[in-house]
Amino acid sequence: METSLLKHPLIAQTVAAIVSEGGGVVEYDIGGGGREVLIAASAQLAADTNSQLTIVEFRHLHSQIRAVVAELQTEVSSAVLSADEALLQPAGSINGVLAVHADVLRDPRVRQPLLAMARSADHLVVARHASSDATLDPLAGPVHALGIRDLMPPPAPRPNPGPRLDVLPAGLRELIAARWTQSPELKQRFLDQFQPEAPAPGQDGSELAELLQDIDPGELGRRIEQVRDQQRQRAAGQPAPDHQRPAPHPHSQEQSAAHQQQGPHGVGRA
Repeated sequence: METSLLKHPLIAQTVAAIVSEGGGVVEYDIGGGGREVLIAASAQLAADTNSQLTIVEFRHLHSQIRAVVAELQTEVSSAVLSADEALLQPAGSINGVLAVHADVLRDPRVRQPLLAMARSADHLVVARHASSDATLDPLAGPVHALGIRDLMPPPAPRPNPGPRLDVLPAGLRELIAARWTQSPELKQRFLDQFQPEAPAPGQDGSELAELLQDIDPGELGRRIEQVRDQQRQRAAGQPAPDHQRPAPHPHSQEQSAAHQQQGPHGVGRA
């Protein structure tokens, strides 16, 4: 058991509530500090009422339980019993504070003896899981739930790195000179669509944001679909349709025509 868990605000609040109510139930997830609450609350109750503390738990935990009680409440007199040892207790012999982990009720032989012990005790504290036997709940008091998610710290907010220029699909940069005629919401949606996990070194996205001020969203949407179609066709090993292939550069056409006029041996060679 980890006594450091008792410093968690929610666990400390649960211990304080059980002590103030004179007993109760802690229903907890595995790893949620239920056993720590059971020992801390019952030991505090025993100290506050100057009472004997009796704890019923599995035998392999007895040494840890004694160590925790000694650490938390050095003046408290306590006895730690297994389920088999609880069977041997005379009816009505348990008073003061009784702490029980409900998992011991898996042995049906101890159900009636533990019920008798719970009725004779002045205060009862129970720890259990949601699926555990709830026989002792009515004798203990209010149920306090400790979910493991409630104990986890909230996730740290992720910084917004802003858009990056190098993630734009090829062929879209020339559209940035067009006129933006739609709402700022569509522009932001476009920025978010191409927003990566972290910005590239030396890029803050200001250039892209400035260029997007005058872009036509209709033309941008058509070009995005065209680029995506080309990417899907390349991935499938298919050539792009003629209407999707980029037009040749004007200078390239002029150079090609001049090359054909020159022939294989140069200009003016017949």
